[in-house]
Amino acid sequence: MRFRNNKKDRVRFLGIGFLSLFFLVGCNGSSSNNNSKENIEEAPEEVACDVIIDESKFADEGQLKALMAQVVQYGDLRSTASEAHESAIDWIESEIGRIGGFEIRSDEFEIQRWQPTPADPSGLGRSLELAGKLEIEGQLIPVVGAVPYALGTGEQGSTGELIYLPRNQAITAAHAGKVILRDFPTAANDPASAPPFSHLMASASYMAPDMYARLPLLYERPFLGALQIHSDLIAAGKVGAGAVIFAFDVPREQVSGYFDPHLGIHFRLPAIFVGIDERAELMDAIAAGHDATVAVLAERDAAMTRNLIATLPGQSDERIVLFTNTDGNTWVQDNGIAAMLALADYFARQPAKCRPRTLEFAFNSAHLHDSQDGTIRYGRELNREFDEGSVAFTFAIEHLGTKEILAKPRANGKPGRELYFTGKAEPTVWFAPEDHPLMTDTAIGALLDREVAGMSILSGFGGPGNHTPMRCNFGGMGSITHAYLVPTMGLIAGPWSLWAPNYGADAVDFSLMRDLVLAIGDSVMTLNSHTSEEIAGPYKEWRDLREQGGRTCWQPDYKSEDAPL
Repeated sequence: MRFRNNKKDRVRFLGIGFLSLFFLVGCNGSSSNNNSKENIEEAPEEVACDVIIDESKFADEGQLKALMAQVVQYGDLRSTASEAHESAIDWIESEIGRIGGFEIRSDEFEIQRWQPTPADPSGLGRSLELAGKLEIEGQLIPVVGAVPYALGTGEQGSTGELIYLPRNQAITAAHAGKVILRDFPTAANDPASAPPFSHLMASASYMAPDMYARLPLLYERPFLGALQIHSDLIAAGKVGAGAVIFAFDVPREQVSGYFDPHLGIHFRLPAIFVGIDERAELMDAIAAGHDATVAVLAERDAAMTRNLIATLPGQSDERIVLFTNTDGNTWVQDNGIAAMLALADYFARQPAKCRPRTLEFAFNSAHLHDSQDGTIRYGRELNREFDEGSVAFTFAIEHLGTKEILAKPRANGKPGRELYFTGKAEPTVWFAPEDHPLMTDTAIGALLDREVAGMSILSGFGGPGNHTPMRCNFGGMGSITHAYLVPTMGLIAGPWSLWAPNYGADAVDFSLMRDLVLAIGDSVMTLNSHTSEEIAGPYKEWRDLREQGGRTCWQPDYKSEDAPL
């Protein structure tokens, strides 16, 4: 199924054809679900309904940028359950109310919140950069910032002998009380943090033309080092190390305020990030036998946050679910909010008779506190409700329209590397499950129609496993609903700007973002014309296998918020 015909010819068709399709699949858009709504006015014969997004009626790139500017107005750091984050959720709710036509509910839950204590110099929110402090021989050394979820120490900090430990050496009991300087994982010191593009693309069913030249290259992005950082901090906490300093191989200014790992697990020792120039200073201090003092100015407390769910009624109660996260620290991390608001506005302006199914927009919390991710609790609902026939499919929307940033050697013989914009689109993955030609072809058709650069369609990351489906990793939040075996598509990218806030709005190509959001909307509308059985595809068989005790994907669950002893 390759939709190569002119998309303008497919934007609208007359209501007679729509109604024929509508009654073919059942009044609720499903051949098997009988929970159709009553008392909805029957469509007149000649009403016109869009079959893909009419881009002349959709938010332009300036409006998408303005929506995201409203999100970041509360502060660069919108960490989970912070005042800035909760203000952003409140604004989303008001924006949905302004659009109109939605039923809105909240699902509140409690987390063990972590946040820096210093105020941001802008006066908006708090500063991760100022939450980290490093002192050697009475001299303050500039830092990138505190590592999220590091133990707060107060101004006195933790002092110990400063040592350097290469990445190929384990943290052991011999490092008790030490302040450990450790390099941030890169291709040069940790090959696992930079897999080949060809490996990542192993399950590709489609790649945009600009992706083929990347296949011989390494995919090196800092988010791939988060688990190594997390493991180092767990190990250091267990042996009683004094602190850990992670050194980027790029200038501090380019990654200031970096927020990762984001697993929402509170570490048992202080930790900070520094840049490449500060690393050189620290190596000199080690050679001189100096101690170092690391301080983290942060607090932990119990706090409430919430998922915000907005439901747009259609001709049936069966829902198509779009979801994203509301916490973030850049213009990239949570820009799914702007995409979903633009889609919500578009669909709300369509006549109800043109919505065969109900549309639900879930703005979920605690993605930056992953141990208690709000999508887990929301996914549990969807898992149960799918069996009840009230969920058709889900779509996870994250990190849209990003520009590619790479590292190159610094000029003038300076140590390390520096980051630069390549002028290309950041590689972005659209996940469509294996053995599901309808979803795969729908995604391919949408991307071909909108001519979106930098795109690949995968059935999952990683090699096929000894379970069904064989690939469970959708790269981000979509992994959760896919693992619950609810029909899922997901979209995600992982650029340098994902966790580094200094790039601001420059990290996003809003024209590219718009094309991608249009493609998402097109795919939603295309799938909406199919029966529930067609949309479920192999998921029904996978769920039956799970019921029979067969090996399927891991089941998402909450984790302890405390690092193990």
